[in-house]
Amino acid sequence: METLARNTRIVLRLLLAVILLVSGYNANAQQGKVEAEGDLIWSDEFEGTGEPDASKWERQEYNRRNNDNGPDGWWSKEDSYLDGNGNLVIRVRQIDNKNDDNDSFDYSVGALRTKGIFEQLYGRFEIRCQLPTQPGWWVAFWMMQGNVGSVGNGAVDGVEVDIMEGFGWTDLINYAFHWDGYGEELKSTGKKITPAGIREGFHTFALEWYPEKYIFFIDGEETWRTEGGGVCNQAGYIKVTGEISSQDWAINNWWANDPADATYPDSFLVDYVRVYEVGDYQYPASTKMLPGAESHEIYPNPARDQIVVEWDPLLY
Repeated sequence: METLARNTRIVLRLLLAVILLVSGYNANAQQGKVEAEGDLIWSDEFEGTGEPDASKWERQEYNRRNNDNGPDGWWSKEDSYLDGNGNLVIRVRQIDNKNDDNDSFDYSVGALRTKGIFEQLYGRFEIRCQLPTQPGWWVAFWMMQGNVGSVGNGAVDGVEVDIMEGFGWTDLINYAFHWDGYGEELKSTGKKITPAGIREGFHTFALEWYPEKYIFFIDGEETWRTEGGGVCNQAGYIKVTGEISSQDWAINNWWANDPADATYPDSFLVDYVRVYEVGDYQYPASTKMLPGAESHEIYPNPARDQIVVEWDPLLY
């Protein structure tokens, strides 16, 4: 009896009413359409000239894509700026060698993130942008949700969500999820699509993030919905970046193609980034937020068919 008392376990079958309670988002999400009904809670329209707004963005600078056998790919602050026409410019270029290796040159590209400035749990995350024109590099609109370095518990407490990865030489658009850290336990899933004409003019890419699913859109039309490896229930920050690497994995014709064949500089133009609060859902509770969290466990989270609650009644 003492063993039973110290290890109580209940399995609850979820009813449809419970599912609807945590996922009572607006019906337009189910219809495969983006509708601007949610409140705009954060945005940057990129008006003006010079540096991006430092109250909204951090610009990173370091050797992002080291290559022991060729040019490195740097993230540099000076390669992200406002053009005076309402656009953020993420520029790629060939630069002088920046470190002590034997390369005759390196590459440099811009990168922005909102880490520690703006972080949001759930909502619609949207970018209107024009893809680059040259091969050899790729651009991304993505999020780091929760602690991506956490291993275990699926993607619930941390996931990298690539809302859009685009290229200058192909119509390929790549979606991806990465969780359980970036080491041996790394897990990934994704989807590739090739929308005709995606490199012509400006297009809008969006992610709608709900407690139990992710939904992707291009120009207001749904292109994919998934749970990935699990839906993160921790807030995340936004990243808008260019990427360039001269390593073999990147320069093949299934990814970025070869920067040696490009004419740089080249640019990725962003008209705006906007974040909307959408739906009327309840946030799923994390056991870490509850009193006595060290004595009980609730899993899986999010749950579809059943949920397990384990606790030590002697501590209550």
